[in-house]
Amino acid sequence: MKLALKIGLSIALLALLLIYTVDAREVGRMLAAFHPGWLIAAFALVTIDRVLMTYKWLLLLEARGQRLPLLPSVAIYCSSQVWGLALPATVGADAIRAVLVARRGVDGADAAASIVVERIVGFVLALALGVVSLFVLRFLGVLDERYAIVLYAGVGMLAAAVAAVALSLNESLAGALVARLPRRLRESRPMGHLLRFAAAYRELGGERRTLAAFAGLTVIEQFLSLLLPWVLALGLGVPASLLLLLGVLPVSNLIARLPVSFDGIGIFEALFVGLLVLGGLSAEGALAIALASRIVQLAAFLPWWLAQVAGTGALRPPGLSAARPRSV
Repeated sequence: MKLALKIGLSIALLALLLIYTVDAREVGRMLAAFHPGWLIAAFALVTIDRVLMTYKWLLLLEARGQRLPLLPSVAIYCSSQVWGLALPATVGADAIRAVLVARRGVDGADAAASIVVERIVGFVLALALGVVSLFVLRFLGVLDERYAIVLYAGVGMLAAAVAAVALSLNESLAGALVARLPRRLRESRPMGHLLRFAAAYRELGGERRTLAAFAGLTVIEQFLSLLLPWVLALGLGVPASLLLLLGVLPVSNLIARLPVSFDGIGIFEALFVGLLVLGGLSAEGALAIALASRIVQLAAFLPWWLAQVAGTGALRPPGLSAARPRSV
């Protein structure tokens, strides 16, 4: 789907929410009256979350023998996300991150493998948390037995994702698939780069201790992500419980990953508001939480982006051509 269509869908969904679902003036009043103390706490939470997210990514790079300092890496992580907003998909931010660390001397295959493993582990854990959130929504009565099929589908998707990851790490299977390719393709330069990446990916997948530490930190990071809307709700005076947010946020984030809107905007807000309304909150309060979350996250990323721009002197995102892996 083209970027223009994604942006159009995001605008349309937000417009429908503001015109037909909520009182836009009430949402604006709530955002304008946000308590400054809770705003500072939310900003700090997002910053801690990004530092932790960067640190666990650096663990993957270190397992490949690539070491980078923490704070400049946080600037790389956050600035790539800011620049990624101008690109058509999440992969844009990841590609920019790979380019930036490659410019610091990190091998391209190792950078790509670390990002892919980060995304895969994060997606599997997000699926698991999504299943937990569906159980919570059933427990709270937000979703009744008519939605049991959604829960079963979530469990099935989680099992399929775990199986797919296991197969992707099977070296003999990968070798058999490559052996079936035409010789000219097997010996081509792009295939050489792909095989180097695949080898780095499988080797990193074999670092059990590192992956266990990464997964544990990801669970902590997911908890911090859950605290953010709760803190925002407190600052807005919206009576949202942590348990309700545990049921609503993970499944909203998971479905918002579908590449049908711009950065999940509109999809996330519609689902988040709808589920919170079913949980007893006002539509205005739910949308105020969602909008405040986006504003605070962008505000927390911008200082790191400015630091990156000041350090490199480049206002535009780096060219993706620089991300090619170095030859052995």
